[in-house]
Amino acid sequence: MQPSTLCSPVGSQPNRWETLCALQTLLPLLKKAAGGLERPDMVYWFEQADAELAKIIRGRPSDTAAIPALIARSPQN
Repeated sequence: MQPSTLCSPVGSQPNRWETLCALQTLLPLLKKAAGGLERPDMVYWFEQADAELAKIIRGRPSDTAAIPALIARSPQN
């Protein structure tokens, strides 16, 4: 299935794909706002979340084992 098919509304209540697609639309806005606040740590996390979300929508499993490594590499203030 294509992401556009997955993201299309099916019923009266949002399904998990609609929720994921809405979040994927919101993440670039959050990243831009974090950049405006000069918060590189937040920009980093929004970029990572966007990449993981794209993997899930495309049907690729998210790598939960990578999360501790992402935390260790996260920029610190």
